[in-house]
Amino acid sequence: MDIVGSASAALPQIEALIDEVLVPGAELVDQHGVQRVALDHLADAGLLGSPLATPEQRELSELIARADASTWFCWTQHQAPSVILRDFALPEAAARHAELLDDLASGERLAGVAFAHVRRPGPPNPTAMRVDGGWLINGTLDWVTSWDIADVVLVMVATESSYLSFFLNGGEVPSTRPGVEVGEPLQLLAMGGTHTRPVRFDNCFVSDEEAIRIPDADAWRRADEAKTANVNPAIFGIARGAISELDDLATSRDDSRVRALAKKLAAECIEIRQRGYAAIDQDLDVKIRLKIRAEALDLLMRACLAVVTARAGASMMSGCAAERRVREALFMQVQAQTSATRAAMQDLALEH
Repeated sequence: MDIVGSASAALPQIEALIDEVLVPGAELVDQHGVQRVALDHLADAGLLGSPLATPEQRELSELIARADASTWFCWTQHQAPSVILRDFALPEAAARHAELLDDLASGERLAGVAFAHVRRPGPPNPTAMRVDGGWLINGTLDWVTSWDIADVVLVMVATESSYLSFFLNGGEVPSTRPGVEVGEPLQLLAMGGTHTRPVRFDNCFVSDEEAIRIPDADAWRRADEAKTANVNPAIFGIARGAISELDDLATSRDDSRVRALAKKLAAECIEIRQRGYAAIDQDLDVKIRLKIRAEALDLLMRACLAVVTARAGASMMSGCAAERRVREALFMQVQAQTSATRAAMQDLALEH
């Protein structure tokens, strides 16, 4: 039972599909990896590459994360390449990739993306050096999500003055592209089922025809900074799953204290969600949005830990939903982290 309730009442059939496709295998996915067939089911329903209206898209993100955050992470990464091509690439670059854009929108092809590294302080890595007819790429991507199941992966690297992107063929181990070395799957504390691998470039040549230049790096950074300041719908999705489990425990045990805790957490989740989405829609000051994001992450950890406490020793069993959600909640603490989001989380901790 989801006592937090939907942020949009328009998706009952979609919720039923997600519950049927994703919920039963969530623990197996966590241990053995996201299944491409699950994403294909979402694509067949029109839920992979073509965004819905904003309220429904947020609810869709919450529902997928509530069911299985690993699949959510692969699902959400698929959205980024189309956005970058449409919003930041020069028209001729978008035209060259028109067929790919159509396939991404339909879900015929699944995409991954690698650009979190450009947010980090310090020297850029990887880098692109200009040569005749294109660019030489050198450096390492510490992790690339969805590698094993993706058809294409969009990589962003730094040039001397801006950024450029290019596509790699996903799923290749080893890569058939010269200068690209694909590492073994990473053993992660959380999201270990997301087929995440390191990728190293050693003088990988990217031709001018392949390269997607980001014409205005400042505009990309501003857009990215604004996005990372916003609360992520997946936070509420994972929290909804934990709070629902807590409420189910209260019912099965007839435990009034656990029921009261579930209701309190549900009310807090609804309130923060309303403020968080309103702050985005009204484009409120970035400091306000960062604070709400930090509050939501704090709520998420408390909700997931409340289930662990209520389940007692049973929650220590590997493969249970409570254990999985705690690790998913830990992952969300660092997902899309920047110095600004980290500071907001630390400031909130200092207030407590």
